[in-house]
Amino acid sequence: MRLLVILIITMNIASLKAQNGFIQTYDLYEEYGLSFRNLLLVEDTLVVFGSIANPDYPQWGVFFAKLDTLGDILAYETHYDTTGHSYVFEQGVKIISTNDGGYALIGNNFTNSAPLLFKLDVNGNLEFVKEYPDNTTWTKRHNDIIEIENGYISIGTKQQMVDGLANAFVMRTDKQGNKIWEINYGEVGLYEKFNGLRKINENEILLTGHSSNTSEQIDTYHDLWSKGLALRIDTLGNILWTWESEKVYAANTSTPAMGRIYSTNDGNWMSEGAYSTIDTIFGEEYLIVQNEIVKRDTNFNVIWSTIFGEPTTPYNNFIDIVQTPDGGWVAIGTYSIILDYNTYEGYRTGMMAKVNAAGDSLWSRVDTIFSPPYGSRPILSGAVVLPSGSIIACGQVDRYTPEPAKSFGWLIKVDKDGCIVPGCNPTTGLTLALMVDDFEIFPNPTTGFISIKGEGNFDVAVFGVEGKDYLGIKNISNETELDLRKLNKGIYFLQIKKDCQMITKKIVIN
Repeated sequence: MRLLVILIITMNIASLKAQNGFIQTYDLYEEYGLSFRNLLLVEDTLVVFGSIANPDYPQWGVFFAKLDTLGDILAYETHYDTTGHSYVFEQGVKIISTNDGGYALIGNNFTNSAPLLFKLDVNGNLEFVKEYPDNTTWTKRHNDIIEIENGYISIGTKQQMVDGLANAFVMRTDKQGNKIWEINYGEVGLYEKFNGLRKINENEILLTGHSSNTSEQIDTYHDLWSKGLALRIDTLGNILWTWESEKVYAANTSTPAMGRIYSTNDGNWMSEGAYSTIDTIFGEEYLIVQNEIVKRDTNFNVIWSTIFGEPTTPYNNFIDIVQTPDGGWVAIGTYSIILDYNTYEGYRTGMMAKVNAAGDSLWSRVDTIFSPPYGSRPILSGAVVLPSGSIIACGQVDRYTPEPAKSFGWLIKVDKDGCIVPGCNPTTGLTLALMVDDFEIFPNPTTGFISIKGEGNFDVAVFGVEGKDYLGIKNISNETELDLRKLNKGIYFLQIKKDCQMITKKIVIN
């Protein structure tokens, strides 16, 4: 195992269009905010999906957007449940391209947690949403989906009434979202979850996850164990074979749980993982973890694992990984920073880390956008890699203080070396990329003039929903007024840039 100290990059850039990377925050003025869950790269366009608050009613819906690789919004759509329910999505849940040129994604109904399937066309317009209620179970979670020849297969968990623990399920639907079959996997007294879903061929599907006991069933964390889990099924729902690893206990070990797995060039498997440690803090026992990238052989045995960061809190978590053109792998997720005066809780950051094909640590970085960082929870939950090797990761930052609480969409672009600025020299301290959300922008909506007030020097740009630039002013000091009277009525985006940090806000011209 290889332990890597977290690398933090100091960034200072004046021009967005000239820079190699960026950190950008999105605030479209909905009261409770916006969050990104995952993204795709379709040719040279980013397709981003997430949750967005309804500005007219207390509910959350689907957010779909197309962006260029500079982070500019080209088009977006929102979809809300017509009966007033909210849609909820797991961190890192997939959006997939479909054979007809559109997209499919999965989620849950917040009210009854019923699994949902959404089908969108190429422009993000809603074709249908299907709900799959199940009154025999409690909380449901829907977390991955693939397309097969005549429909879709998705996986998740359902909390069983008999013991209150989650069991795994896999479901097949046709192209119109009608359920064809469902398999439930698990046994009473154990927690089972499918995390990964891979199409082996047109007739065989591989499911990966884990089985474990729970902290409520034990007296000490030393008795907490888990087992790796894999199933291969056919498209008719028949289980072809199952595999389970030996029990692995939590103290000072890599957990055998398999998340999403990806095939390697040499026929093996890659996945994100976690290395667990039990520690006593303030006289109490805690299970704390380190983020990990794991390579497994064809039988799921560990070939190598690479650890990132220190064992700080239980909240450290890689959510997904992507392969890079140079044969390496990049993992994204969240990581907690511990300070001397806040020993256990610390504060959370988004984390990116890269290994080469042999598992050698190349770099890692953590980022956050609030200062002070307490009261916010940054998470990176999806990533794509450009042909150049640059990585674009998406996620969200939930801000709890100052009130009111709000979520922000978040995008980070770095080069193959993990740098915002090419040729950066990593350091071992934490550098905050401060968000520019403290700028005043008024009035909005406007009939023609908008005032912007902030601290220091910054750039502003106004562009349309189609990505067209209408106005740009650089090196503003503290405040400015924009004359937008020549623009047609409608929705535009105002982008404020300060060093490498940007925030995009929606403005309305009446």
